[in-house]
Amino acid sequence: MQRPYDAANRLFVLAFSNEAVPISLSSQDRRWFVVRSAAGRLPEAQAKALWDSYKAGGYEAIGQWLHARDVSAFNPAAIPMSTEVKQVMISDGLSGAEDYLVGLIERRSGEFARGHVSSRWSALIDRLQGAAPPSVKLYKGALFHALKEAGWISRGRIHSAEYPSKVDVWCAPEYKDMPKSDLRRLVEPAQAEGVVTPFRKGLS
Repeated sequence: MQRPYDAANRLFVLAFSNEAVPISLSSQDRRWFVVRSAAGRLPEAQAKALWDSYKAGGYEAIGQWLHARDVSAFNPAAIPMSTEVKQVMISDGLSGAEDYLVGLIERRSGEFARGHVSSRWSALIDRLQGAAPPSVKLYKGALFHALKEAGWISRGRIHSAEYPSKVDVWCAPEYKDMPKSDLRRLVEPAQAEGVVTPFRKGLS
C-alpha cells in the first residue's frame, strides 16, 4: 500500500536447456534471443583444462575484455534479432490444433480462402472441425492464436451504413488498410453466400 516509486530494472535472464523446445514462444515475442549450439560435451581433460584456465587469470581476462568492449551502439529497448532457431521453436511450440489451423490459414484453404473471417466463431469452428483429422480438437483460443501466428489482423467489431450490426473481423495483411465500412460490406455477402471478393489496395 505504498506510493508508486521508480526502481532500476537490472534483471537479465540467461537460460540454457537440453530440450529442442524448452518453452513456447509466440511470433509476437519481444523478449527472447534464441541460439542453438551443436557442440557436444567436453571430454573430462578439456573441461578440467578450461576450468584451470579460469582460475589462473581467465576470469580477470574475460572481465577486462568485457569492460573494454564498445557497447555505445547497443539499444536495450530494441526487439531481439529473430533467428532461424527461434522460428523453429515458435513453430514447434504450437499445439496440434494451432499447427493445423496455421497451415490452413497460410494456404488460404477452405474457410480462409476469402482472406477474412468474422464472428459466429462457434459455427466456424464446427465447420472447421468437420474437415479436421480425428486427432485434432479445435477450440476458439486455438483459432485466435493461429490467426495471429499466421499474420492475420484483428480489425475489431465493425459495421457499415448498410449493415449496422457489428461483427468481429480478422483479415489477411492485404486488408489491413481497407476502410472498416468497406470491409464490413465485403464480409456480409461472403458470410451469406460464400462469395470470394478480391480486394486490391486503393480500390473498394
